[in-house]
Amino acid sequence: MDIVHTRIDYRLIHGQVITKWLKVCGAEKIVIVDDSLVKDSFLTMVYRMAAPTGIEVIITSCEDFQKAKNDLEGKVLLLFKTIDMALKTVQDGLDISALQVGGLENTAGRKIVHNQISMDMNDYEKLKEIENKGIKVYFQTVPGEEESDLEKVRKKL
Repeated sequence: MDIVHTRIDYRLIHGQVITKWLKVCGAEKIVIVDDSLVKDSFLTMVYRMAAPTGIEVIITSCEDFQKAKNDLEGKVLLLFKTIDMALKTVQDGLDISALQVGGLENTAGRKIVHNQISMDMNDYEKLKEIENKGIKVYFQTVPGEEESDLEKVRKKL
């Protein structure tokens, strides 16, 4: 498996991911790691149907991803719905060089830190833990948009 792009986006598969990021990174498959979503057969079906023709969508739990990651072939766009899932997968041994934050749900107590991406200090601490493992954490919603690093967005909290 060749992970060509790793992204946190609570919307998972949506217009930006399908039309822009797949083209930019050249992924052949989308792998969603989410312990809750894997148990929801209806949403699993919806996300699989949302992918363009020819793009396989694999939805898996963190544990099953760790077991199967060496058996996956092809170029993969790896998606997480939440920071918690990304952190858990990194803690369980995911080896990536960068993690893009492209969308976090705007809930009470969070502040907008980058182009409609909102977070709070708890989110920052979790992302900092990921960064401390040598993984570049950056914020970018669409290709071509200027990236913001974790420390730049922390100043907006």
